[in-house]
Amino acid sequence: MTEWAELARTRQGLFRYMSGALSVPSTEHFEALSNAYAFLDERGLDSFSFFLEWRRHGDHYPVDERDGRLDVEYVRLFASGVSGAVSPPIESYYRSPIKGGESASFLAKLTREYASMGVRTVGGEAPDHVSTEMEVMSVLCAREAESWEASDQVGALRALKQQHRFLSSHLSAWVPQFHDRTLAADPLPYYRDLSTLTHALVIHETHFVPTLAKAATR
Repeated sequence: MTEWAELARTRQGLFRYMSGALSVPSTEHFEALSNAYAFLDERGLDSFSFFLEWRRHGDHYPVDERDGRLDVEYVRLFASGVSGAVSPPIESYYRSPIKGGESASFLAKLTREYASMGVRTVGGEAPDHVSTEMEVMSVLCAREAESWEASDQVGALRALKQQHRFLSSHLSAWVPQFHDRTLAADPLPYYRDLSTLTHALVIHETHFVPTLAKAATR
């Protein structure tokens, strides 16, 4: 079970990393991300379909935060300002019929879904913020890893099923639109490549998780 557990731990780390990368930037934030990137880059990611996007994103480290350009760009792209964010990183913005004024109902349903999975999110972002949803995937990957480490195949397969359902019902249903909108806003290279990596990771995982589950039952 060690190989399965190691793969789950790597994926746990990837989603945790992405959660941090998609949150509000700061100098300390980028220092931590740079260290996390270096650690994850040593875990054999070259076999994943998003590896080129991963490396392209990593080319931006170390990040010089002293001029504050990325702070301003984060607000322009993702945070609500006077004119509103040009690329809101929240699921309810993109999902129909949420545009008809049902965002509160959507968020309540999503919160209940988290509770039904036994997932508690951390941080100050909304339940449907991309950073929060990446954190949820990290939690589900950790649950899978713990099951493999305990030689609990049933528990691991249950966690994989939860991952697949969450990816299909949520992240893959809106991240492509989020990515397109971000690129259309002509972002700074750091956020351009981060957005592309986010999209590539979600597409990869949406196809990869069912393959993992099938292989684990052989």
